[in-house]
Amino acid sequence: MMLRVPGLLLLLLAGFQSTAPQGHSVFRSIPFDTALAVASTPTLSIDLETGGNVRIVGGTSRVLRVHVTGAQLCADCVVAVTHTGASVQVRTRRGLPNGRPVNLQVEIEVPVQCNVELSSAGGGVEIEGIDGTLTGSTQSGALSLRRISGAVALQTRRGDVTLRESYASGMLRTFEGHVLFEDVGGSIDGASARGRVIKRRVERAPSRS
Repeated sequence: MMLRVPGLLLLLLAGFQSTAPQGHSVFRSIPFDTALAVASTPTLSIDLETGGNVRIVGGTSRVLRVHVTGAQLCADCVVAVTHTGASVQVRTRRGLPNGRPVNLQVEIEVPVQCNVELSSAGGGVEIEGIDGTLTGSTQSGALSLRRISGAVALQTRRGDVTLRESYASGMLRTFEGHVLFEDVGGSIDGASARGRVIKRRVERAPSRS
């Protein structure tokens, strides 16, 4: 005997726990939670048209998990996760036109060796324990990086930038805010148009002759 499940119930269940199919993009309601088996060195692309706070943490598992909450103030916000080969794309959108960022919370667990590309309309960004290339920007909000190893090119227009316990190369930039490097090595630089660049226990990598 086949058990019939109402279509509405299936949709609600998919919004809370789903596995995104390969190469298929469907926008879902929030809260949203999904887990994907990925390559050992995946590329994660994040496009937050709604804005929101992002936390990305590297771990030993080859599972990439995306958890999005905080839609109480944005009933029309939706999220899509697309998995194609070694690439995973996370996108948020909203149905009603509104230029103000919303208070979504986007938490993503990735393998340690992961490349990240970020574009956000605004919100703080935390990245920890990643050995890969980090690129992109947020329109506003702090950038906080810890235990990073790899090439970095990240910026925020308004917000402080911190890099701790890392060995990296590249550039971290803010237009309005301070930049702090603490216990950092490599060839990483910081820049601020309207703030200080503070360095504590920073060791530059020797230049190649």
